[in-house]
Amino acid sequence: MRSLVIAGVSKAFRGPQGPVQALSALSTTIPPGKVVGLLGPNGSGKTTLLRLIMGLALPDAGEIRYGDEPMHAAIRQHFGYMPEERGLYPRMTARSQLLYLLQLKGLSRPEAEAEIQRWAKRLDTPWLDRQARTLSKGMQQKVQLILALAGQPWALLLDEPFSGLDPLVAADIEALLQEEAQKGLLILLSTHRLEQVDLLCQHVLLIHKGVLRLAGDVPTLRRTYWDHTYEIETTLPIAEITWPEGTTWQALGSHRALLRIPPDQPIRPFLEAVLRQTDIRFFTEKLPTIKDIFLKVTETV
Repeated sequence: MRSLVIAGVSKAFRGPQGPVQALSALSTTIPPGKVVGLLGPNGSGKTTLLRLIMGLALPDAGEIRYGDEPMHAAIRQHFGYMPEERGLYPRMTARSQLLYLLQLKGLSRPEAEAEIQRWAKRLDTPWLDRQARTLSKGMQQKVQLILALAGQPWALLLDEPFSGLDPLVAADIEALLQEEAQKGLLILLSTHRLEQVDLLCQHVLLIHKGVLRLAGDVPTLRRTYWDHTYEIETTLPIAEITWPEGTTWQALGSHRALLRIPPDQPIRPFLEAVLRQTDIRFFTEKLPTIKDIFLKVTETV
């Protein structure tokens, strides 16, 4: 599997008040074998990036490559794409639409039928012979996901794939995406569910006002943005402890607190000073979540 390379990509649109810069000289590499979260506030350029990758719009500048090869129609035939707009024909059954659209993607009818059967079983969709207009939003999401997954794609591009799904269905799809990533598939998904990103994504891109503000593996980013905060639980009430100089604390309960310890303070002497006053039941680093990092980065721009 190859990486997806975004090299200096810019895109502007005409708005009522003049040109709107959707993306500005964006460069990054999206690795295969990982679930990559595409994050950003509304209007940040996430959907524009996905549409550029799929050739639904053309960049004003820059280039998109799959490995060393510039993106073209033959490569895009092997990309599964789930747009935010769920454009199903209301009076056609879900199955007939999948058959039609998968054949447009280049599958033979027997291949399309086999793929529909495979993914319908995996995603638990016994209602595919119903008209699309009778399906819930979550059901329509599953139809679009089957379309994206069918045909052994090289990459998946998913725009808000969890919108409208109940927690159980969302958890099942999260597990499916992790399984596919472990097989080497490149998965790029746009999502507003920041609490989900820490558990689902191994890599994230954060776009804000059309500019790439952050990119990297989740564990590395959490460590980079860690502010030396720890969580502690003690047998003595928190308020009765004399903390070493420079330490600030915030109570989480009578015996539990968040501590901010100066970076130059060795941890062992710190703990020894606390242990002279009380037993410690629990002590650990409190790394920031991706939501914490998201808020910090977007608030400073």
